[in-house]
Amino acid sequence: MSDLNKQNEPMGFFQHGGDLYGMENAVDFSASLNPLGMPVQAVRALKVAAASFEAYPDPLCRDLVAALAEKEQVDASHIVATAGASDAFSRVAAVLEPSKALVCSPCYSGYEQALRPHRPRIVHHSLVQSENFDVTERIIDYIEPGIDLVIICSPNNPTGRVVDLGILEAILAAADKCSTKVLVDECFIDFTGMPSCTSMLERFRNLIVVKALTKSHAMAGFRLGHVMCSDLGFVEELRLAGSPWAVSSPAQVAGVAALSVSGYLNLTREYVETERTRLEEGLAELGMLVVPSKANFILFQSPKPLYEEMLARGFVIRRCENFRGLDASWFRIAVRTTVQNKKFLEALRGVMA
Repeated sequence: MSDLNKQNEPMGFFQHGGDLYGMENAVDFSASLNPLGMPVQAVRALKVAAASFEAYPDPLCRDLVAALAEKEQVDASHIVATAGASDAFSRVAAVLEPSKALVCSPCYSGYEQALRPHRPRIVHHSLVQSENFDVTERIIDYIEPGIDLVIICSPNNPTGRVVDLGILEAILAAADKCSTKVLVDECFIDFTGMPSCTSMLERFRNLIVVKALTKSHAMAGFRLGHVMCSDLGFVEELRLAGSPWAVSSPAQVAGVAALSVSGYLNLTREYVETERTRLEEGLAELGMLVVPSKANFILFQSPKPLYEEMLARGFVIRRCENFRGLDASWFRIAVRTTVQNKKFLEALRGVMA
């Protein structure tokens, strides 16, 4: 068990993918969004509703929350709409103000960014490469009185590995005995076809689930996420922790329209699985060490530097040295369209030749 503080953070600790500004004609493999793009129904709904955007947004996001409740099969009283997952993490941190938090590594750095203003002690549980960086029951040994918050990412970013629900249930039970909240980031779960842990919300009041349409519906520009928890007092505190109009009217309109599209996620999962297999096989053939993914992105280790070489060929990939537990030999790429994926592999062959 190690306690790492900000002095140990690698350069660019909060650098994320998707920053293409200033890069002309680059294909973005660094941000993991739905390769099918935002549903056209959302675009149409925005055009129809544009005249109403001069008014303030609904502060309670009533229509959006109702649509989310139907989609998630969760009581609407358990949901708070947020300005993306990052807003959700910041609200959770602001309400809990944990003195001590447990996170895994490698994992998404935004959790620590959200916690930073509250100056908690961060305990890092290192995931093991030989186990594909899976979260195992060993993490339970880290859960003890004094840990206020445990953060789990499933599928994990950047590994794409999904936490077994049996293990997650054991984590929740152990945390409950210590009066510890468990935040599960499921922003990529809709790409997997695997069950969400939202089925455990009624049994575990210490469970907090965060999701976002940012990734699953390719709506990153709208900043649209949500938090779910069965502790209604905590839910109300989350609601009050954000600004009154955090979720804009365009985001609410687009979100409701996107959620109404039948079959969109099923088609997405089929497409992503096919294209992910293409990329994983192509990477392995080129000598990469590939972590088998269940998400719409792939983590791999390269025997030679890739970022600048791929950028010169018009492809932006995610460097992973700013994930704790990884170094400059690791990269993450998104699953994109068939044509883009084929061109990516062709360019990569040129780099590796």
